[in-house]
Amino acid sequence: MKNFRNSELNMYLNNDLFPGKTIEFSTELEKPTPYYFGYKIEETILNQLENLEFDKLFFLTENSIFKIYGESLFHKIKEKFPNTYLNILQSGEQNKYFKNLEELCEQLIEQNISKKSILIAFGGGGVGNLVGLTAGLIYRGVRFIEIPTTFTGQTDSTLSNKQAVNGKKGKNHFGLYHAPIFIFGDTHYLHTEPKNARRAGIIEGIKNGLISNKNFFEYLYENSPYDNPENAYRTKELALKIIQSKLDILREDPSEKHYGIILEYGHTFGHGIEWLMKGKILHGDAVSFGMRIAAELSKEIGLLSNEEVNLHYEIIENKLGYKDPFPNEITSDILIEAMINDNKKTGKQLRFVLLEKIGKCFNPEGDYLVTVDLNIVKKVLDNYILRNKTI
Repeated sequence: MKNFRNSELNMYLNNDLFPGKTIEFSTELEKPTPYYFGYKIEETILNQLENLEFDKLFFLTENSIFKIYGESLFHKIKEKFPNTYLNILQSGEQNKYFKNLEELCEQLIEQNISKKSILIAFGGGGVGNLVGLTAGLIYRGVRFIEIPTTFTGQTDSTLSNKQAVNGKKGKNHFGLYHAPIFIFGDTHYLHTEPKNARRAGIIEGIKNGLISNKNFFEYLYENSPYDNPENAYRTKELALKIIQSKLDILREDPSEKHYGIILEYGHTFGHGIEWLMKGKILHGDAVSFGMRIAAELSKEIGLLSNEEVNLHYEIIENKLGYKDPFPNEITSDILIEAMINDNKKTGKQLRFVLLEKIGKCFNPEGDYLVTVDLNIVKKVLDNYILRNKTI
């Protein structure tokens, strides 16, 4: 396991984070994608488009982010490339259903999209997933560019090339791997992101430290909170460090099918909670519940100490300020049923990513997933829900 040293944590500070400076790195996947990262780097986007051959550009976004940031960029692109078309999508998770996927595919066909066309996904994870899946399906694959406008999108979801929509039984049941030709992470777009959304994105960074890098976890613990939307410098610094923490894992397993599965820590519980709440809570918030429950499960089977479990609560609740009660409408039985339908299950039994200690996952079965008896899972859930529900 590679640890972050202080020199590595500060490798992009000072000279490289001024406005207009673009840092380029690779997503480290089987089909690597260039990632252009910085603050106020829209000129880089325009310059990179000039290097591509295409007949049409389709700028796909959601209304709220388009009004704040997208409209200006859209007109800059259209001024240079007149064959640029605007498509407004629904917001957030509402995008991620077959009905919207079909409508967008048919709409683009009516707009005479061709194999030479390029889609631009400008927005959060819902936009990115829908556009990425659409790009992967039309004509068996057309090109797309991803411009994430959320902290979660810039530091986590765009790094995996996973495109999906939700089904009737659970989250992300239908999808494929389809890589964008470029990713652009401009932290300028994060200035107006709501505090709760920023916090939800930081959760994934905390997870990266918990599963693979104790030094990075300690760094986040000691330097939290970072969720001030007006502090552009610290936002860039934090976002870049979280990106690097995930890329360190992807370098070891670009497919996320072996060691990379550790990135799902807290997600089996979290996806079940997120699905049951039907968009009422953010992905990161659901994962924050999931990581605390996973920590309790790790302790229950003799892995983590009380102190290590308490660190989960301390950084999530006291450092980030996430103290919301567990949703009253979710019982242990309901959540277990939802988890059985989770998109990452590998058989009839529930299996989880669990911690052996802070910075290291337990791996008794060789694939970083641990089979746990349902009675033990139910006991842990019953106790957690009882302690954390609204009185």
